[in-house]
Amino acid sequence: MKELEIRGRKYQYEIFSDCNEYDGLTYETEFYQGTKIVSKRKYLLFGKRIVKEIPKFAFKVFFNIEDPSFTKSFVRAAVEKQAELLYRQEEIDRGEII
Repeated sequence: MKELEIRGRKYQYEIFSDCNEYDGLTYETEFYQGTKIVSKRKYLLFGKRIVKEIPKFAFKVFFNIEDPSFTKSFVRAAVEKQAELLYRQEEIDRGEII
């Protein structure tokens, strides 16, 4: 995963592509912030415990941010808008409505 800094916060991002008969080839970029630890058993009820560290999903944009056909200002505006919505959700969770 690659790293990107938006308004002082560090995010990791990963680009995914998908192909289907209706849309053709589509891209999406998922952003993650921080990690969480998940543990589970190798088998349903027994076996050794497997511990994984997975990234916490933050937000997604529905295009490839590394595509050279998009301008830097377009990518910045789209990513910062999603980050602002994420910050707003954190404010609502803290009780800062207005």
